[in-house]
Amino acid sequence: MAKVIGIVNLHEDVNYAELTERRPAASVSFLGRYAIVDFVLSNLSNSGIDRVGVLIQNKPRSIVKHLGGGTSWNLNQKRGGLSILYNEKYAGATKYNHDLNNLKENIAFLKGAKADIAVIAPSHIINTLNYADVVEAHEKAGAEITMVYSKINNAKEEFIGSDILKIKDGKVVSIDVNRGTAKSRDVSLDTYVINVSTLEMIMKKAKNVSAFFSLKDMLKYLLDEKVIHVYQYKGYVKNIDSLEAYYETSLGLIDVVNNSQVFKSNWPIYTNTNDTPPTKYLKNSSVVSSFVANGAIVDGTVERSIIGREVKIGKGAVVKNCIMLTGSSVEAGAVLENVIVDKHAIVTAKNDLHGDVNQPLLIKEGDIV
Repeated sequence: MAKVIGIVNLHEDVNYAELTERRPAASVSFLGRYAIVDFVLSNLSNSGIDRVGVLIQNKPRSIVKHLGGGTSWNLNQKRGGLSILYNEKYAGATKYNHDLNNLKENIAFLKGAKADIAVIAPSHIINTLNYADVVEAHEKAGAEITMVYSKINNAKEEFIGSDILKIKDGKVVSIDVNRGTAKSRDVSLDTYVINVSTLEMIMKKAKNVSAFFSLKDMLKYLLDEKVIHVYQYKGYVKNIDSLEAYYETSLGLIDVVNNSQVFKSNWPIYTNTNDTPPTKYLKNSSVVSSFVANGAIVDGTVERSIIGREVKIGKGAVVKNCIMLTGSSVEAGAVLENVIVDKHAIVTAKNDLHGDVNQPLLIKEGDIV
């Protein structure tokens, strides 16, 4: 049986405006109690992959703090574990700061793992993919490289700028970019199963092709000389590649149909636990169709919103279609609709703030408005 390692690739060209000003997308709070990276880490853990490296591109402080030793995702096994892979050499050089250079700088991780196959996946594409199934198909086909894709029917609105695949007989014929010109597309999930020997070859070859080439660039370059197999993922998938996508996906998971596709009894989503008390619902509270994390104090009206840990909602305040991150607060009488409130920000009394459902208003971390 092949030995498999996981690589979480945070060299992703995504940002959420001021939400990612001081943190990578991977450590942004999600659904009140999770971070976005929890989903890919849980997929790896649930798939039986217990040795994982996390390629960090920039702003490492918050993601390192969140990951800790990997205990929350069962990645602290004696033979496994979680490794932080940060490329200090090129941290300030944008063109050179890509995933292949990070792997080269941390080659000891690959060599030390003594693995046969690497599963490489991003954090910002939310799904519940069982990587063990992909590895099994990869081995059965005798493949060196397998790309995971999903057939979507909303390609005019989502996955804009992502790779789309032309497939024939279970193999990639060509790779293009989704420009939103067609409704149905076979879109890459930026998730790859690659033999470690092949990955090492790609790393060496990239040096003679372009110092700026990432893994994605090299896979496109090698398409004429390497057979790239595909695996179709048919479950729930969302590409959180912008602030608007973060907002839409978050509130969309309040819907029980979407929620049941992600949170399954046999596929737990792990995260760090916090020793905070239960939420307090005071006499003026009214909460409908919302996620409310522990430690919050609610004395107002909350509708279709996500309330993070230790959030305070004052008497008579109204919070509708909003996302409130840890430690933020809305004082008595304030009204918020279509607003994202970052950590520890304060909305003062009598404020009436409205964003647009397609472009939410964002209040920055620690701001008082």
